[in-house]
Amino acid sequence: MKRKILITGLDSNLKTKLVELFLANNSIVAVSVDSKNKKQSQKNNNLIEIPWNSRSPLSAKNIILDCQNKLDGFDEALTIFSSEHNNKPIHEISSSDIEDNIDTSLKGNIFILKEIILYFQNKGTGNISLIHNINQNEILAPLYALSSGGLSALTKSLFASYQNEQLAINSFSSQSFEFEEYADYIFKNISERGKSVHGKLYKFQDRGMLKSFTIQKKK
Repeated sequence: MKRKILITGLDSNLKTKLVELFLANNSIVAVSVDSKNKKQSQKNNNLIEIPWNSRSPLSAKNIILDCQNKLDGFDEALTIFSSEHNNKPIHEISSSDIEDNIDTSLKGNIFILKEIILYFQNKGTGNISLIHNINQNEILAPLYALSSGGLSALTKSLFASYQNEQLAINSFSSQSFEFEEYADYIFKNISERGKSVHGKLYKFQDRGMLKSFTIQKKK
């Protein structure tokens, strides 16, 4: 039986590579695409592209409904946390830039995560991987720091909040700019996962140095 996977998040090279890897492994993939862009011609019957407006909670609901109608649901969800770079000092950032960043980086991810978690809660099972596609360097520009710090704190909160639930939430992060190797690492760990584990933080490092540690184990 083919695995059915939902991949959401802002369009990026990392997301494109993950879609390619799971399709090559004969999985059925539903992927969110920026609703402002034209839908690509679908050359793979195992790929479903769903338009997504990251600012709209209704758009997040529609992604889940599309998956239910076209795939009869899904087993695995990958949500990619991304943030648009803005390296300006805070006093030079316009109010519209602040609103745009919060809408796309924070609110958009929360809208879709809420719907994914609700879907798995109703289903009684499911695996969520939070994929951090954000710079983890020591000192970040103010607006970027707000997004990356908020998403990191959200990950820890979700680990704690759902440790006694049937669904499992884990996360991936990287110190590297090698998105293809990072995608390979994510794919390998998800594909080879044995029993369900919750609260596991996977860290990818350069030169094939891979490590992971568990914060909480699924009961």
